[in-house]
Amino acid sequence: MELTRLSERTLCVCGPANVGIIALGSSKVALIDSGIDEKYAARLYELLSDYRFKVEYILNTHAHADHIGGNNFFREKCGCRVLASTLEAPTIRQPLIQSAVLFAGAPINDLMNRFIMANPSEVEVFNGSELKLEEVEIKILDLPGHSVNQKGFMIDGTAFVADTLFPDNFFRKQRLPFTYDPHAHLQTLEKLRNLSAKIYVGGHFSPTANIAGMIASNQKHVEEAMEFMRELLKTPLSQERVVKAFLDHFGLKKISWEYYLYRATVNGYLSSLYRRGEVKFRVLDNLAVWYAV
Repeated sequence: MELTRLSERTLCVCGPANVGIIALGSSKVALIDSGIDEKYAARLYELLSDYRFKVEYILNTHAHADHIGGNNFFREKCGCRVLASTLEAPTIRQPLIQSAVLFAGAPINDLMNRFIMANPSEVEVFNGSELKLEEVEIKILDLPGHSVNQKGFMIDGTAFVADTLFPDNFFRKQRLPFTYDPHAHLQTLEKLRNLSAKIYVGGHFSPTANIAGMIASNQKHVEEAMEFMRELLKTPLSQERVVKAFLDHFGLKKISWEYYLYRATVNGYLSSLYRRGEVKFRVLDNLAVWYAV
């Protein structure tokens, strides 16, 4: 674990989920996300202490466990303030929401694990397009799609773009990233094309000065998945059969809690096409049957 300086005010620690750092002056810093869990956060705290950094704030990009896993540790250790967007904050306060949403009911124990549920933490809501911390102005980037109300942050020519982009090696391993709303995600990718920064930091790729290739690759994967869904539903299928066909197409064999995570992504594609009037469903003999219009 090591600090990488990006600009005069910005640094990052690359890891399973990258953590951004904004220097606020007088050794005070704001973290962008807090790491995958409290064990990782403890190591991060030691590293920051070596540099005499004092964590005053955590800016959460979204409420997925691998990005908020260290919130509770830093809250207890430093008394820092945690901030997040309006629709992400409730899940940070009560991570059970995440498991309940994935299961669509009172969740099974399999879904109540550290990959889905971080420890709860207090959180304040930020609004608008800018945030001022210790006289330092930070631009808030609206980046929904991967999550319902995901945000990024821009300062000093550095754009922290959260989980908007995944590198090619991710697609070779996972094939299908979690996506709450594919059409919102495509709109976010278009925003990124027009975002001008000196360096970009994602949740799961190393800092880079050029994201054009990654944008094109991510857009291609979403559009191919969307087109597969359109073709698939030319033949009416029950919702569970849609999930199976989708996962089979991407070569994904998921068991236990991971099945429900990927099912939510497939449902996101169904919902996205439904809202655009491209697919419909009927309940026949107590089965939700989906079909292309």
